Amino acid sequence: MRRPPGPELTAVEVLRVIRSRRPTDLLERVAAGGADLAHFQVGWEHMYLLGTPELIRELIIGHGRDTAKGRGLEQARVVLGQSLLTSEGELHRRQRRLIQPAFHENRISRYAEQMRSAAEAAAAGWRPGEVDMAAEMGRLTLRIVGRTLFDADLTGDSAEVAGALTTFLGGAQRSMLPGGPLLNRLPLPSSRRLTAAGARLDAVIDRLIAEHRSAGDRGDVLSMLLSARDPDGSAMPDQQIRDEVRTLMLAGHETTANALAWSWLLLDQHPAAAARLHAEIDPLPAAPGHGDLPLLPWTRAVVAESMRLYPPAWVVGRRLLADVPLAGWTLPARSIAVASQWVTHRDPRWWPDPLAFRPARWLDPAGRYDDTAPGQPRGAYFPFGLGRRVCIGESFAWTEATLVLATLARRWTATLRPGHPTDIRPAVTLRPAHGLPMTLRPR
Repeated sequence: MRRPPGPELTAVEVLRVIRSRRPTDLLERVAAGGADLAHFQVGWEHMYLLGTPELIRELIIGHGRDTAKGRGLEQARVVLGQSLLTSEGELHRRQRRLIQPAFHENRISRYAEQMRSAAEAAAAGWRPGEVDMAAEMGRLTLRIVGRTLFDADLTGDSAEVAGALTTFLGGAQRSMLPGGPLLNRLPLPSSRRLTAAGARLDAVIDRLIAEHRSAGDRGDVLSMLLSARDPDGSAMPDQQIRDEVRTLMLAGHETTANALAWSWLLLDQHPAAAARLHAEIDPLPAAPGHGDLPLLPWTRAVVAESMRLYPPAWVVGRRLLADVPLAGWTLPARSIAVASQWVTHRDPRWWPDPLAFRPARWLDPAGRYDDTAPGQPRGAYFPFGLGRRVCIGESFAWTEATLVLATLARRWTATLRPGHPTDIRPAVTLRPAHGLPMTLRPR
């Protein structure tokens, strides 16, 4: 079969990627040739990296029904089950229709008050000294997800959930590599840890389910799942409910936590950007709410630029269900097409000065935030994905990240511990590899 040109990866090079735990390096090498479409092979998998925004849109939107989830989310079913994130076909459509009302704009405006309240409580509870900012953002966003989506206080569960998530991400990252799925099924200590983490998390979810069944409809997502009925009148199975709650709990807070953590780091590295943030939020009479979002264009631009440089979801893979014509080539069924936010968001063809942190690129001449202000082609920026599988919580995440950052930065600055490494850990999400120990100082 004729295939587009691309690097021939040796077994040694693939092993080096596995040991480094940085698959982004492999994608950077594939993209270095500058081809619109590049073929590469990892183990027995034939993969194709989409090198232009046009091809990314053509595949994900134009050929969306000819594709399914890629290797990473195929294997994520081990930990997330058949949830909104991992399911396909009619099950996915049904679950999305069911959950979508929880993320309508009228609900987001109500959630915003709980986001602000949680951020104010976190700011009041901080003390001068060092914290792991990545962990702090994880705890805060988990509390927000608990309050907004499940009408529950998950503060006491944050350590349990964070530990389970770290275990899950390690297992999911291994699953994406050759032989990884087999390793996750073998009775190894790491596999037993994965199973135990799932059991602990399910214990938290089962408690929430029991509380909701006892209290009745609370008007939240979990209540919607419990009251849902199939056409034949049957309720959603408990395992399906667990899968959805697990996904919303983990994915719903992890991505925003990462976006906020990287934003704090970038503000520390760029004092002028931090000063402009403070100049925007200091005149506000109180911590901002939903109605204040138009007054926070720079804050949102900081988040947007952070997600450009450090996209919480750094790669999108699609398993081809049929032969797909693309860029003059035929991509065969069962192969995997890859679009990488990490690569595309840093491509100098679409982004002037691509490695620089420049929030101003997201503002129009009048100083308003504008998604199109950088002048990038459609498909060059997709932190929440594209097409019919775009993240259901995109509006929720933008609102949360903007309000939380503004609320916390009104009272605190944070400085990274001198000399601490800021490497990335690309698993399902893009985490700081070594945490972010930062010194808090009151303003």
